[in-house]
Amino acid sequence: MSFKIQHSKFIILLFTPFSLWAQLISQEEAVQMALKNNQLIKSAEYGIDYYRELKKTGTDIGKLSAVWMRGQYNSIQQDNNLNLSQTIPFPTTLANQVRLGKEQVIGGQKNLINIQNGIVFQVKSTYEQLLYQDALKDLLISQDSLYQDFARASLIRFKTGESNLLEKTTAETQSYEVKNQLNLNEADIKISATHLQALLKGDHPVYNSDKLAKRMVPENIDTVSLRNNPQLNLLQQQVTINDRIKRVEKSKIMPDISVGYFAQSLTGFQNVDGVDTYFPSSKAFQGFELGLNIPLWIGPHLARAKAASYQEEASRKNAEYFQTTLQSNYIQALRELEKNLASLSYYESSALKNADLLIAQSRKAYRAGEIGYIEYLQTLKTALSIKNNYLLSLTQYNQSIIKLEFLLGKF
Repeated sequence: MSFKIQHSKFIILLFTPFSLWAQLISQEEAVQMALKNNQLIKSAEYGIDYYRELKKTGTDIGKLSAVWMRGQYNSIQQDNNLNLSQTIPFPTTLANQVRLGKEQVIGGQKNLINIQNGIVFQVKSTYEQLLYQDALKDLLISQDSLYQDFARASLIRFKTGESNLLEKTTAETQSYEVKNQLNLNEADIKISATHLQALLKGDHPVYNSDKLAKRMVPENIDTVSLRNNPQLNLLQQQVTINDRIKRVEKSKIMPDISVGYFAQSLTGFQNVDGVDTYFPSSKAFQGFELGLNIPLWIGPHLARAKAASYQEEASRKNAEYFQTTLQSNYIQALRELEKNLASLSYYESSALKNADLLIAQSRKAYRAGEIGYIEYLQTLKTALSIKNNYLLSLTQYNQSIIKLEFLLGKF
């Protein structure tokens, strides 16, 4: 027996194995909570911040070299010399590094979308499983009521001599069996609720506020829509990133540009226009220098560029393979949806109505003594099996749609 007390969207379930505080949430609320709290998503967000900061290093030109010298490097006099120099990567290298940084940021953003899609898929699947288990609990409670009624009727018939001990024992055994199924169901609900709580990183255990219902088929379910698959987009972006890495490595073969400035004193007499003129140490002679740093051995640079080319091709093949696999998985998912829809339509069109009719008529016939307990029990099992299979068919149909939404990147 269970009592539910609802206050501020929280419930407490008493006298059941699931006797703990639980937060009632809808599937949409569960999805939003996961997108906000899940640690993998937070990790991906930090990854984007990392690449945004790393992008700023694309224009790094290295450190300025400043050397000051004092001594007798020109004459017996003490002179000063200040030399400033800066080596700048070739402009093509700087431009490629900036473009690489931009693509890495985009890659981080696409990685976040891919992780969000995966988390939402897990949340929807787990929530759907919880909905099924909740609906199954209601069905088991209904079964328990039927078998308890069967047991009471058998007991009366046994006491009046209309039946034997076997009929009474069979009825009681069926009632106990359903109670055992209810206990197992409660355990399954608790397991699914705990899994859902972990996905949401919630402070309280969570429990579904929705009821099991037929989901809508997503719009635009065609192979063109697969271009929005987050994992495919991420793999294709990795190809672009590796192409930029290759371009950076190739551009490093170009020479670096070196610029410099110097200021120094030349204490003593200097001949200026035929006149000897004395210059003290406070007088600074200045000049500039411009040069190129040319790699004498380009073998390592070429090897790094070639390695980057191989990496680009490897990522391209990974993307192509995944796209082929994705299309195959999508076709399978569509066929799975068609199969589950056909099964669900069968139950919705006739089987469920027939099951209700079987239960009502057999119950009435058994009480009137028109059929025996074996026939009544078999009819009950058939009808209840139909109801159970309907719930299973409905949740399988819903899971098919959830998988399609995952493949299409609809979350």
